[in-house]
Amino acid sequence: MDNNHHVDDSDEFFDADDIDHYTASIQRDLMRSWNIICRKQYGRAKLPVSMFDRSQISIWSILKQCIGKELSKITMPIAWNEPVSFLQRFTENVLYSYLIDKADECTDPVMRMQYVAAFAVSSIAGNIDRLSKPFNPLLGETYEFMRDDLPFRYVSEQVSHHPPVSAFTCESKDGGARWRFYGSILPKAKFSVKNMEVNPKGLLTLELKRHREVYTWSSVTCTIHNIVVGRLWFEYHGTMEIINHSNKMKATIHFKPYSWSTKELHKVEGHIIDSHKHKVRGLYGFWTDALYSIDIEQFDAFLKQQKKDAKNAAKYPQEQAGNSASSTDNVDLDEEVPDVDPSHEQLNLPPNSITLWRIIPKLEYADQYYNFSLFTMALNEWTEDEKLRLSLPPTDSRFRPDIRKMEEGDIDVAGQEKNRLEEKQRETRHAMEKRREEWQPRWFRLVKQEATGHEVWVSNEKYWQRNWINCPDIY
Repeated sequence: MDNNHHVDDSDEFFDADDIDHYTASIQRDLMRSWNIICRKQYGRAKLPVSMFDRSQISIWSILKQCIGKELSKITMPIAWNEPVSFLQRFTENVLYSYLIDKADECTDPVMRMQYVAAFAVSSIAGNIDRLSKPFNPLLGETYEFMRDDLPFRYVSEQVSHHPPVSAFTCESKDGGARWRFYGSILPKAKFSVKNMEVNPKGLLTLELKRHREVYTWSSVTCTIHNIVVGRLWFEYHGTMEIINHSNKMKATIHFKPYSWSTKELHKVEGHIIDSHKHKVRGLYGFWTDALYSIDIEQFDAFLKQQKKDAKNAAKYPQEQAGNSASSTDNVDLDEEVPDVDPSHEQLNLPPNSITLWRIIPKLEYADQYYNFSLFTMALNEWTEDEKLRLSLPPTDSRFRPDIRKMEEGDIDVAGQEKNRLEEKQRETRHAMEKRREEWQPRWFRLVKQEATGHEVWVSNEKYWQRNWINCPDIY
């Protein structure tokens, strides 16, 4: 494909007659994605051992000492970890990368934005029921992900320790000639008496090269409830704004906070807005289940009816819930757990809604393995093929002995190794301070982004040359 060819979108528009065609097409894509991800030969179905019993551990006894600290500085008992690094967990954001390919195939700019929005929402879906803490990356740690059956390659690096910043880049296997997705993440945590709020600071960028388009967005806030008493549960809330800097189109997606009046959890809704600030499509769904695109007039009527129904429910709560129901006016959100299963929520969608994305079903035994998906099960796996082991830099997360020991079930040795690695990192930092040396990332560099004017971490284009001579000894 010619990278210099510019696609003129000025005369393109969304044709409702194409709905059936694109609905069938996306369903084929979903099935293709499912078949690819679930191929047995590309990954194990389970971890070597199931997760540890945490019933005797009080998370509040730990977190109350961490108020005001950065998330990366919180020391948790290793039993509260999951056997992957943060770098490996970030890789789950590209599980549904076929949505980027779908966007790239579209000639209509509105349809491209639809699939970019679906990808942005899908990148959060891997966090369902994931209440364990990944291992903090060591400075200089890297993680590479590339599979023969998937059309992209991915690499990440811990580029800073204070503050803790993880940078990543994911690109089409043609060296990023079609598309490139990159960004950095700085997790910030804020504690209250009853909950913990995690805000993943950082700008995410998607470039569609053929269309000469640059999209940017940031993730939304996650709040974990019941950290003192009760069963832990969490939700994402806030507004995600996806901007196409090339044509000024944007998608605004609201992650709705849980409400006792509507009984809706994990709901998202929003609009695609063109350069003239006109709403052109509606977006609706659950980040835990699916995202739909809807005709704007039908969507506005749909939202109006929902507000009317919610108002009636609030006005006549006894009538809605039954005479035996008690009022929830004084219910403390952080002492209760919503009994809503969004994946089984019945949506009365308007006609002609397009299914942009649907989640891969959760494994029946996932709760025994940190609620990992099949994709995640294989992230730290050593296959019998020695080529992978020999091709990786010595800084790759798969070489971390603490994570390896934890997934093998040796929690005592895992804890010892974790402490050893952290002490080694401190000693290295102190030695560099004495020599007045500053840490230099190996595979990323900080540049000013033309589209936004922000400083962003981008690949220095050296990683895939696979020259590991100057890699640090961090393990």
